[in-house]
Amino acid sequence: MPSRRYRALALAMAVLAIASCFLLPLLAARVVRGAMERSGAMDRAAYASGTSPWSWRFRDANDLVAGKVFGDAAIKSGEQGLIVAPTRSGRGELGFPLTRQADLSRLNLLRLDASAPAGQFSIVVRPTLSAPLVRADLTGLAAPIHLDQLTWRDATGATVAAPGRAAMLRLAFMLPTDATLVLRGASLARAGGPLPETGTPIPTGLTAEGLLHWRDQQRAIDPLTTFGSMPPPSPGPNWLRLTPVAVYFVLLIANSIRTRRQRTTSRLDDLVHAALAAAGPLWLIVGLGLAPRPDASAVAMFAGGVAYAAYLTWIRAVPRWHWKGNWRMAGWPLLAIPVALGVAAVAGHAPAWPPLGRALLYIGWAFFQQWLMLAVVAGLLARALPRPAAVLLTALAFALLHTPNGLLMQLCFVAELGWAWWYLHHRSLLPVAVAHAAAAVIMQACMAGGVLRSLEVSARFLS
Repeated sequence: MPSRRYRALALAMAVLAIASCFLLPLLAARVVRGAMERSGAMDRAAYASGTSPWSWRFRDANDLVAGKVFGDAAIKSGEQGLIVAPTRSGRGELGFPLTRQADLSRLNLLRLDASAPAGQFSIVVRPTLSAPLVRADLTGLAAPIHLDQLTWRDATGATVAAPGRAAMLRLAFMLPTDATLVLRGASLARAGGPLPETGTPIPTGLTAEGLLHWRDQQRAIDPLTTFGSMPPPSPGPNWLRLTPVAVYFVLLIANSIRTRRQRTTSRLDDLVHAALAAAGPLWLIVGLGLAPRPDASAVAMFAGGVAYAAYLTWIRAVPRWHWKGNWRMAGWPLLAIPVALGVAAVAGHAPAWPPLGRALLYIGWAFFQQWLMLAVVAGLLARALPRPAAVLLTALAFALLHTPNGLLMQLCFVAELGWAWWYLHHRSLLPVAVAHAAAAVIMQACMAGGVLRSLEVSARFLS
């Protein structure tokens, strides 16, 4: 029978769990608000310098829409930029990534940092994703292009007004067989000079999802609006940005060597191991380093944390666990599946099942998360702390891996409380991983785009 002290601790952890469930959305909203303010400051700095947030540098295929050229051409990375070589007809298009609509009536100047000895070129615009394409021929690539002074035509060849906005922007080309196009960069700017600062105050009291919905509404009205009043960021020295990475890797290496030499481990050792294994992945996600082009230093910390967790598993410094275990008790973690179906039936929409490749990605990500959170972090915490505390800390770490997706953080926190409690009793990973993967696919199919904005995390959630 549990002692009075243990029951008091369990009650305290339950109170903290309830409080955490309500505090997680506040944390998510704070992270989103800070990201909006930083983004607004960077946008205003770009306008003040005579450019805009719609600026691109082309180094490899991933800098283009879909990571490829549309049409008869091959691309490769070169020392000076992206090299486009014609094949067959030599006709193709290069898509410039647009994370949001661009206002071409005010950002009416297109600068292309590109060169080609010969060829025909044009600009292709789709004002909205459902609008027809319009096209304007270019006389050259070197001079700045005044978009409002070009002759625009629709698919029939009829002259049309210059597009006021762009939801899709491409450079079309037709190259002769002996010519290549080198594309180094492109940017939209205002021909009349810098735009004035237009920082819009960010409302208070909204959730992370509410803030992003409000931001999208403001941008639909004015694509050039910025948010907050934060001053433009000043670039710091590289050594300052790389210091956390260096310190983290020194700690990883030092503890790896020390652990290898130790015959026994203390509770403090287990706490340090758990913290180091979780710190790298949390640094990437919570620090908004997981963007379309992830921050290299944050990715390095993520990889370091995962490698450290794998090393601890390899040298058997984590408590023993197994994949299958006793399936007679597996129904408890698998209850997450009917619960997810029930939530989807009440608050979801008609299923839109993800493609097989994306579903497999969810499944692989779910298995990885549960290995890291349960087999490594929870196992180490449970050896160093009372079980209720280990369960709570594991669930919090799991929720933070989904920052700043506020509602998803809550759902993951509640689910991991149950999964961690069950796992620490049975040390079986597969039932939890299957439940997590199935619940993720159900939520993506039936809730994403509705009550749940998306299943994205970190900076990807902000797009």
